Amino acid sequence: MRKFFLVPGIFAVFSILGQLAFGGSDTRSASETRSVGKVPTFTLNQAILTALQRNPALLNAEQEIKRTRGVIIQVRAQVLPQVTARGNFEWTDPHLQGARIFGPSTTGTTTTPGTTTGSAASLIEALPSQVREVQTPLAAPSPTPAIISTAEQSDVSYTISVLGTQLIFNGTSWPQIRGTFFQRDSAYFAFRNILDQLIATVKTQFYQIVVNRELVSVNEQSVHLLEAQLKDQQNRFEAGTVPRFNVLQAEVALYNQLPQLITAQNNLRIAKIVLAKTLGLDFQPRRGESPPLEVVGEMPYIPRTISLAGSGSMAPNDHHNGRRRMDQFADQLQLARYFERLARNGPGQLANLG
Repeated sequence: MRKFFLVPGIFAVFSILGQLAFGGSDTRSASETRSVGKVPTFTLNQAILTALQRNPALLNAEQEIKRTRGVIIQVRAQVLPQVTARGNFEWTDPHLQGARIFGPSTTGTTTTPGTTTGSAASLIEALPSQVREVQTPLAAPSPTPAIISTAEQSDVSYTISVLGTQLIFNGTSWPQIRGTFFQRDSAYFAFRNILDQLIATVKTQFYQIVVNRELVSVNEQSVHLLEAQLKDQQNRFEAGTVPRFNVLQAEVALYNQLPQLITAQNNLRIAKIVLAKTLGLDFQPRRGESPPLEVVGEMPYIPRTISLAGSGSMAPNDHHNGRRRMDQFADQLQLARYFERLARNGPGQLANLG
């Protein structure tokens, strides 16, 4: 069985991250983000930390690990000793002990004592309490003191029982315990897989916003340039130096550029919404048409030269990143085969499965 010493470390990291400041806070400090017009602003590191705190898929994977650990405890409890305690307490009112009940005894118009004519009735006569203390009369004075015994009739009764049981043999308990360990392993590798994918997704969506923002800036500059060219061609046409065709050509170029600017703005807005969904930000109805967040950063270009001999050294890293996914699939396949064997052999032959 694999050693999962990293699981407590992961939960410790999440507890530390929970104490960090949220990226959308209005408080400004060196470790917190800035808020521009109540719109949260994120850097790349702050976006990653916020995703680790609020992403629904990652939180579900974390709770799945806790759930599988609870299943292990629940299944393991079947083979542990069971102790059951029961208690019963009963008290009877002393006035109800020895009460005499007079039933109906009417025949025609004859009336008996304790009844009414033409109807059935019962009368419960309350007697004094039967709880009394009976003492043995004292003997005559003598040098040796007499033994006094008392007997008391009690109106309180109670019972207490403690039952202990221990499972000696069961053909399904131990296989179920082994199956829960496979489920725990699968949940752990699924968590690591979701964590790696989440970090990569946040980086991609963050830089996509940066790219779309630069595309919007480029298209805005192109539109301003075409507007200036159109204005220049109109002035030249009014001066009589250029024909009307030049003005129409400048107008066509300007109106062809406007859809590209609108498309770039829409892509930027969609990218911001997608990143906000990945980070798990709460929806703010009052923000109206304003974007859900803003990003601070640039996408630098760092050229990398990879030789043919050096490309082979990157393969182990890719293999290590994909190893957790393969381990998850292997645990799921082993778990499916294990339960298939349990169902095929039946309860009577489960003890021979190893």
